[in-house]
Amino acid sequence: MLSETSDAAEQPSEEGLLVASRSHRSIIGGEDKKALAELLHPSFIINGPNNRCGARDQIVRLSEGAFAQGKYQRRIERVAITGNVGILMGDEVVTPASKSLLADWFGTKPVRRRFTDVYLFENGKWLLLGCQASVIRDAHEFRG
Repeated sequence: MLSETSDAAEQPSEEGLLVASRSHRSIIGGEDKKALAELLHPSFIINGPNNRCGARDQIVRLSEGAFAQGKYQRRIERVAITGNVGILMGDEVVTPASKSLLADWFGTKPVRRRFTDVYLFENGKWLLLGCQASVIRDAHEFRG
């Protein structure tokens, strides 16, 4: 499955990183543990929307559907590649599936998040090395 999410080029490129990111979103929101394990770099770490850090093995062990999503919108604001490291940052709106971890934490209404995804290009493919997603609320001006 991971070959479908790989950059076809021998060298890391922004185009390949964006293609990989779109493909990886479906793996993360799906129920295929094997594909998820292949996507995550062995040193993967996460700072999740529940404000807790975790590691690759913890994420892979979670039940299938733990990251299931209904509607999902993402706006990538910045892309940077340095050597074989790619970083994506932006804004997203996720509607958690009813039995997902995100629904346990925030309910099933749409949630707005700021995200950072860090990828490593190894052996001709992009692997997810780290990610962060913080649920945000719209800011209001200070009063008094």
